[in-house]
Amino acid sequence: MANRRCLGSLARHCRSLLYPSSKTPIRAPALLPLLENPPLIPPIHPRELERFDRLRFEAVRGFSSTTNVSSNEEEGESVSDDEEVSVSNGFPDRKRLIKEEAAAEIGYRVVGPLDPSEHPFNPYELVFAVVQIGSHQFKVSNGDAIFTERLKFCGVNDKLILNKVLMLGSRTQTIIGRPILPDTAVHAVVEEHMPRLSYSRRRGGKTTVEPKGTARN
Repeated sequence: MANRRCLGSLARHCRSLLYPSSKTPIRAPALLPLLENPPLIPPIHPRELERFDRLRFEAVRGFSSTTNVSSNEEEGESVSDDEEVSVSNGFPDRKRLIKEEAAAEIGYRVVGPLDPSEHPFNPYELVFAVVQIGSHQFKVSNGDAIFTERLKFCGVNDKLILNKVLMLGSRTQTIIGRPILPDTAVHAVVEEHMPRLSYSRRRGGKTTVEPKGTARN
């Protein structure tokens, strides 16, 4: 009760200082006894202090975890953006890799389209080479034309490198590979694609016709 009376008198004096009026004069000396004998605050139990510290620690911990999550998300977004840029700039297309692997298994590599100013065919020479395209073998010389069915992923006027050379020959010598000659290739150009009809056996009284493309080199 004494504490309440002291707090009430202190509140009245503060109110009179903040909002002075002409009817109530200001008496500063009356505040001195209150300031000399301030109200006593009851002591806080140690358990309450521990509870306060625990609550404060949990709140700070939760706030720090949210900041870490947000920072991790931002770092993940930046890393994903960098990965997208590196993939779009550095790594080639998967389809192109599949086509190159399929062409290498058959025995050739596509260089690119032929420039009109280029003259890839040399005059005839008394040399020959045996190349393998798929499961077929062809004996070729300068200016020869062959028909094959295994060329894929190439168009007309595309330059090819046939890298499966089994044999080289001339007037004086013949070189045979085991089974392929290293560091040897035959350059060719695709002249045209010609459709070819193939008939399959009769099934249920019907004959199916499937067109196939044939490349002329």
